[in-house]
Amino acid sequence: MDPVQLEVRRFNPERDKDPHWERFTVESYPGDVVLALLMRVREEQDGSLAFRASCRSGICGSDGMVINGWPRLACKTQVAEVAGDGPIRLEPLYNLACIKDLVVDQTPFWDKFQSILPWLMPDPHEEEPVEERRMTLEPEAFDMLSKASDCIFCQICYAACPIVGLDPAFTGPQALIKAYRFEADPRDAGTAERTPTLDNPEGVWRCRTIFNCTEACPKGIPITRGIQVLKRSMVREGLTH
Repeated sequence: MDPVQLEVRRFNPERDKDPHWERFTVESYPGDVVLALLMRVREEQDGSLAFRASCRSGICGSDGMVINGWPRLACKTQVAEVAGDGPIRLEPLYNLACIKDLVVDQTPFWDKFQSILPWLMPDPHEEEPVEERRMTLEPEAFDMLSKASDCIFCQICYAACPIVGLDPAFTGPQALIKAYRFEADPRDAGTAERTPTLDNPEGVWRCRTIFNCTEACPKGIPITRGIQVLKRSMVREGLTH
């Protein structure tokens, strides 16, 4: 085992006016992930250190944070991958307000997700129940829809998006890829209801195809591609705001 230094951006609203950096030295074992080091620090050195974590398996998406300047899941980031000559620097996710230490206020993220009406809206005029209808998708379309459904709501793409940082009103990549998931589903008939959110200056047209969201996504979802499919679909419908 070797000692590793963590440099954590700390903030306690009860006593701190501004955030500050605090350094911890912690033992690291082969195969350790960053989350393991954080838990070791909290158990052995400072029980007040605040961060979110749950499944430790990259499924719940709760332990997103900025590691050495890039949003990642702490439970999926190997210490050997990010340890270098200096300390491993940990910060709360970008584009979301810090509540305490590495815990952020997720309210804007969830509000934007809700704004795209993220549920299946079957055609009310169709007599056959949606669960009994036979519908087909081209293999490529099915592959994209399936990948979009893999989202674990970790907010990594949201934190990686520079447009959200510049324009907090932007709907954001996660909400848009979820909108794509339903718009691409042949069982869904909710396009008219979602259009006001998608076809506006803060919707799909605000995306600048920087691909940070796609690069950062821990589930490998081609987010930017899905957003571009939404744009092309709207152009075909004559919707360009």
